[in-house]
Amino acid sequence: MSNTDCVEIDGPSRSALSLAVISRHSASSTEDNIPFIPATLTVSNLHYEVIIKERCNNAWKKFSKKHNRVQKALIANVSLMAAPGRVLAIMGPSGSGKTTLLDMIANRRVRHIGKDKGEILLNGFPVKQYGSVSRRLFGYVAQHNDLMETFTVQEILTFAAKMRLPRSMSDQDKIARVYAVMQELNLTHIKDTKVGGTLMRGISGGEKRRVIVAEELLSSPSILLLDEPTSGLSSTDALNIVKVIKGLAAKGRTVIMVIHQPRSDIYELFDDLLLLSQGMVVYFGKAQSASTYFEELGYDCPVGWNIADYLLDLVSEPHETSSGERLSAVHKDFATYYSNYLSSNPEAYLTQLLNEHNNRVNKIEGESLMSRCKKEYTTEYATTALTQTLMLTHRNLTNLARHPLIFRAAAVIHVVSALVVGSVFSGLKDRPEMGAISFNKSIVLFFISSFLGMITFAALPQILVERSTFLRERAAGMYRTSSYFIAKTIVETFSYAALSVIFAAITYYLVGFQGSVIYYFMLVAAFVNVSLSLVAAIGARLESAEIGIILKVLISSVAVLFSGFLVGRTEIPRGWIWALWASYYQWALSGLMDNEFSDGSLKGTTTLLYFGINQVEILTKKTCLLVLLAYYIVLRVIGFLLLRSKRV
Repeated sequence: MSNTDCVEIDGPSRSALSLAVISRHSASSTEDNIPFIPATLTVSNLHYEVIIKERCNNAWKKFSKKHNRVQKALIANVSLMAAPGRVLAIMGPSGSGKTTLLDMIANRRVRHIGKDKGEILLNGFPVKQYGSVSRRLFGYVAQHNDLMETFTVQEILTFAAKMRLPRSMSDQDKIARVYAVMQELNLTHIKDTKVGGTLMRGISGGEKRRVIVAEELLSSPSILLLDEPTSGLSSTDALNIVKVIKGLAAKGRTVIMVIHQPRSDIYELFDDLLLLSQGMVVYFGKAQSASTYFEELGYDCPVGWNIADYLLDLVSEPHETSSGERLSAVHKDFATYYSNYLSSNPEAYLTQLLNEHNNRVNKIEGESLMSRCKKEYTTEYATTALTQTLMLTHRNLTNLARHPLIFRAAAVIHVVSALVVGSVFSGLKDRPEMGAISFNKSIVLFFISSFLGMITFAALPQILVERSTFLRERAAGMYRTSSYFIAKTIVETFSYAALSVIFAAITYYLVGFQGSVIYYFMLVAAFVNVSLSLVAAIGARLESAEIGIILKVLISSVAVLFSGFLVGRTEIPRGWIWALWASYYQWALSGLMDNEFSDGSLKGTTTLLYFGINQVEILTKKTCLLVLLAYYIVLRVIGFLLLRSKRV
């Protein structure tokens, strides 16, 4: 963390920081080459709506008529202000638009789905005027802990620092920055501990959340946004993480956090509160003044109740409380009252904040923030595309080597399976009873291609895990999609090629194949990577591993059916002949067959004739290998385009 001064702001009268504080922040930022100036965020009449299908209660109409499409406002004219040094908590029932609002402020994927209007200002300037620099001004901590589980805390933060910090900083300064942030967030005692996950023990959930916060703090953002930072944590961890967040705000940062049903001692740490219901504001003001506000409306919080629980019950749909009292107010009543209160009361909290913010000091802050950020970050990314690719390749290789299942278990599966296959079909060339057509050797070739195509299924869950990490890091501006995909392709291609060559070497000599061993290795490696590229393309778009596996099974089953082995080429109906030529299994099996049986012998010629391979001129070893390489390239390009189109 840069050496910033502690900023205490007690209310709206001190929402604008002094120029002396700004200069001290600027001076300390110069030492670290990380621009940081306290920033005030203003949201004015933000409205966001999407098109949904209208519900139909009549069962017959559901089938007989088309559903009407209607506009639904997820965020309805929300206005707020978040000041430096203060923690703004966004609360509301489930479905009230809390995360949607946070995503809109951070310019996340939600803004690309529906229509929005309104203004989001940073120190008086529209955020869009900051251009690509704007995402460096916001730190966004998502609800899920998407971290590389095989890396230590220090390794994760060091990677983030090298990716996100300005090029003008030396590696030593970046490492020093990592240690400073770890010390500030109390992570030094676990710096050499692996994050861990489902397959290996690691740090706790609260510590993981602090690591993600630390990643965002490395680039010293002016605004820190957190989505449910206490979700899934124990009550003690939840309190500790909010205390950490409160400490960050006390040093001049603007903090906005979405939180659901905080315990009373956590609620006490909030400075300001935005209460939402059905996308509408029912209260915005000091957190400790919320109870007074609703008492004036005739809703007194019962003695001994957690005020946060009471407010959530109050703005939810009508229901009976534990005491049997029925709450009759609905969200529209509170929203309408707040709107009237805001427009008619000059002493309203938001009105005071806006009046105090519109002064020369804030104008200077805005200009200084924009100019310094654009000066330090002259490019969209802190590192070059080559550096990003090299660092991501190194990280992927390290993860591959450390992960207990990705490579080591896959290597064991390949070796064991190859030994089983090889021992079962060993010595086929020495069996005279095979006759004119080598059915057994044909079967083993078909089995090998089918097995290698199916074994890539195991990669899909890990691909989805890595994609979640990628989406979070790309949204933070760490690296380009192209750099990530190139690094991912390099590691996946060579690692699975190595595994397939190991499998091929064992089966080739145990079974007793006689074709070109080099071609056998090359075709098996190409085929495995085609199958893996299909899995990667599926994983680039789908959210569920289960759905992805079902889709891969469907595609593979059709490809196997039309491989030319189960159903002869001449027996395939004319309307399905396209499936034969589209089947990557067919090209792999044809290449393996031609390599093994094109020796000019009677048995080999008869086998090729039986399967119709030597009757088609293009079904040569060279053509089959080239077609598989073309499949590999096309599927990789599709995967890249799908991944790039994925919004966050």
